[in-house]
Amino acid sequence: MNLSGTTSIVICSIAVWFTTCFLAIATSVYGQGNQSSPEDTVRQTIFLNDEIVIVAQRMGNVLFDRPEAISVLTGKDLRALSPMTMPDVLAVMPGVWMQKTNHGGGSAFIRGLTGYQTLIMIDGIRFNNSTFRSGPNQYLNTIDPLMIDKVEVLRGGGSVQYGSDAIGGTIYLETRDPVFNKEGTKLSGSVYGKYWSQNMEKTGRVAGEVSGKRSAVRIGLTVKSLGDIIAGGNLGKEHPTGYNDWSADLKWKQKVGQRHELISSIQHHRQTEVPLYHKIVSGEYSLYQFNPQQRDLDYIRLNSRYDNRWFDKISYTVSYQRSEEVREKMKTGSSDLTNERDVVQTGGVAVKVNSNITGNWEAVSGIEIYNDWIGSQKTIIREDNDVETGLRGLYPDGSAYTSAAIYTLHSWMWSHWNLFAGLRYNRFWIYVPDPVFGDVRVDPGALVGNLGIVYKFNLHHQFSFSANTGFRAPNINDMSSFGIADFRYEVPSYNLSPERSLNLELAYKFRGPWYSGALHLFENGLKDLITNVPGEWMGRDSLENYPVYQRENVEKARIWGVEAEGSVSTGEDLSWEIQMAYVYGRNISKDEPLRRIPPFNGRLFGIYRIIKNLKIKGEWVFAGAQTRLSPGDIADDRIQDGGTPGWNVLNFYVYYDIRFVKLSASFQNITNEAYRMHGSGIDGIGRSGWISVMFDL
Repeated sequence: MNLSGTTSIVICSIAVWFTTCFLAIATSVYGQGNQSSPEDTVRQTIFLNDEIVIVAQRMGNVLFDRPEAISVLTGKDLRALSPMTMPDVLAVMPGVWMQKTNHGGGSAFIRGLTGYQTLIMIDGIRFNNSTFRSGPNQYLNTIDPLMIDKVEVLRGGGSVQYGSDAIGGTIYLETRDPVFNKEGTKLSGSVYGKYWSQNMEKTGRVAGEVSGKRSAVRIGLTVKSLGDIIAGGNLGKEHPTGYNDWSADLKWKQKVGQRHELISSIQHHRQTEVPLYHKIVSGEYSLYQFNPQQRDLDYIRLNSRYDNRWFDKISYTVSYQRSEEVREKMKTGSSDLTNERDVVQTGGVAVKVNSNITGNWEAVSGIEIYNDWIGSQKTIIREDNDVETGLRGLYPDGSAYTSAAIYTLHSWMWSHWNLFAGLRYNRFWIYVPDPVFGDVRVDPGALVGNLGIVYKFNLHHQFSFSANTGFRAPNINDMSSFGIADFRYEVPSYNLSPERSLNLELAYKFRGPWYSGALHLFENGLKDLITNVPGEWMGRDSLENYPVYQRENVEKARIWGVEAEGSVSTGEDLSWEIQMAYVYGRNISKDEPLRRIPPFNGRLFGIYRIIKNLKIKGEWVFAGAQTRLSPGDIADDRIQDGGTPGWNVLNFYVYYDIRFVKLSASFQNITNEAYRMHGSGIDGIGRSGWISVMFDL
């Protein structure tokens, strides 16, 4: 897309958003207009009702009352979307830009940051571990979206609430709870199936639930076969991109006495033969795949209630996670097969205390301890079947990473004013027994705080200011990675300290009986950024024809931008919604653009209810061209010369819900546009269609 095309998109989008604002203000002054229930639409944003969110305060708050930018998808929204993967869920949320290195991956960019600079939580437990990498990665895709009941995205913060990594934002996922039944034992379940044309997706899931007065358990199994992507335009089939995927989950709730509830959960997710497409299509490798890519999470939690204002509720959680990644690689022209296997086991203990100190003063405080144990090995199988074992893996085998934190979050509400504040202190103990570079022990720490002020003009309009300090502690990947990454050869660097951030934000939110909207202006100042710089290893500046790089805390950067969203119901059966985001990032130290900054982007869609149980949705998704490239972008073979062109994609959906049957269908990329998300290693899906059906038993 040329500059004039991009400008047209910007002007058109801003005009639609300001029309929404004008209608909202006019209605608040002159009348109520027609009302429609928010439950009659398939929402993807904001606050037509009093949506309760957890991510911002680690306790339930009304979304409209918060100063932060928060996006929400409910279980009803997710079932209507019928997503292929968890990255596809995040891709529809305001302010989130989804880059995919491969079909089996997907990393959410939140306000220009991604990878280990954004944090993922599952049921209040940290998903990030100490081997998470920067840039687009595959971790999010090891979460089954069909077991998720709610998604919240906090844009621009989360370090005070949840610790390291949340300098771009926080993704908070809640799995579906089994439900108690006051009438006695009840059996229920569901069967789900989905097919995407040209065999791009075949998914099946069965779930069952046993509910009683004091005990309830839910179990589910999902199996997927994802075929090669059929891209838009004349790009055609992108081979190899497909892979196989299955997951299982169990969640059990038990009432213990009158004041206590016990929750236990088991999650398992395994993917096999997941190809890294851009490495193969470039001709560099004849084989490069994750086989397997696996995640496990087990936890047990006790929730207790007490008649004490300082200890109103106490939650105790013990968790265990295990991630396994095996990279199988064979360079073009070689018959040597390299196997790199990384296993991370994480134990966690957390105590959270909710306090109702006075009628208008609430607090959440707690302690958290997480410990990672890293196993990493490398094996080479040569052409003559000679096997080399015991080689140093990507990380030193036996490394350990411990995090301990204490935090307190407070909220006060008086008349037209809401005040939010919090503090967290985090300490880390990192041990790396490196047989090549020597043993290392470091113990960095960080103290961070946040402040938010909301002024409510009336029930329909509010203005807010917030400031969040954040940090990302150096992890095992930063310090000890030894091998090929992107276009470079990384060597360890142990003299690192935490990255720091200060996010400042102004927001205006409005809502009424048939409209809602928000405008967020933000600036994130970053310092002590850990970045790759040219280096040497044993006097050599290159290894295996790759330049040698190592990491240092040498950079400062500034990211600023604007996010706007709005929704209007223009009648009982018709609603409209728009989302827009613009981010500008600059590396101050080098006086150049930050790497992989998304272009101006957004979506506009309308939903029309034909009859009570039948709705249709038309959607326009767009992105401008991104030609502001850093040297890293220019050297990245996933980004074409001169930058990523802009694009426009039109999608159409049908939702039908009657009694025990829920049907969704979609016609995707109607114009068969050839497009790629900036920074991705694969192209967008072309003209195609899918259908899904769920039977509630």
